[in-house]
Amino acid sequence: MISKKTSEKNLQLFTFPKDGKSSKNILDKGLLITFEGGEGSGKSTQCKRLVNKLVSEGVNSILVHEPGNTPMGEQVRKWIKSKSIKNPIAETYLFCAARAELCKAVIEPALDKGITVIVDRFIHSTIAYQGYGKGVPLDVIDQLNKITIKDLSPDLTILLDIDPDLSTQRINKNINIELSSLSNNNKKSKRENFEGNKYENMSMSFHHKVRNGYLEMANEQRSSWSIVGAHQSESRVADSIWKRVKRLIDTHKSN
Repeated sequence: MISKKTSEKNLQLFTFPKDGKSSKNILDKGLLITFEGGEGSGKSTQCKRLVNKLVSEGVNSILVHEPGNTPMGEQVRKWIKSKSIKNPIAETYLFCAARAELCKAVIEPALDKGITVIVDRFIHSTIAYQGYGKGVPLDVIDQLNKITIKDLSPDLTILLDIDPDLSTQRINKNINIELSSLSNNNKKSKRENFEGNKYENMSMSFHHKVRNGYLEMANEQRSSWSIVGAHQSESRVADSIWKRVKRLIDTHKSN
């Protein structure tokens, strides 16, 4: 069981934009906003842009990612990146264990303090990647998610949708740009790091299954999802995200 003191300590680990606080918080209760999407969709960039925008608008916010932000989560991230986990079921359990810890240690305490939490991947990543992509039964994942997050559910899920063929081109372009600025010794190390990305190196068939899974979920839950075309420029994607998030904020503003 995670104590209140431990939860307080976990919240102090984050580096917030402007200390993560505005001069006043315009929301009484924190919101849970999750980002989903395939590889190369720009999630991490848009998560950072959104949390900075929220703080500038008077919404105390933090950004977390899965798996990570707890000792268990960081260990799971290392195991997944090492490619030593071959069994999709075992992989699913690891993600859910890390998520349970993240919810209890960080997300729930933050929401209780009125802090809005932006999450780079959440329950729907497991459904899309391990379920639709790798064939783990969806009812199994659903049961695990219910145990993991209990009554916690996102106020909004933003899906950055992009054709896997286009995202692969984007990833390769970014890799080449980054490698061109490095020395030969550093290039080798960096290239090995890129090649070690477990999911970016999966087959195109896998990535199309993941995308189709995301779109199916989004279309079934339109009221709590927002589909944004990630093929657009970074600024246009950010504008689209903010319009949807602002509508959510306006319905939860303090009186």
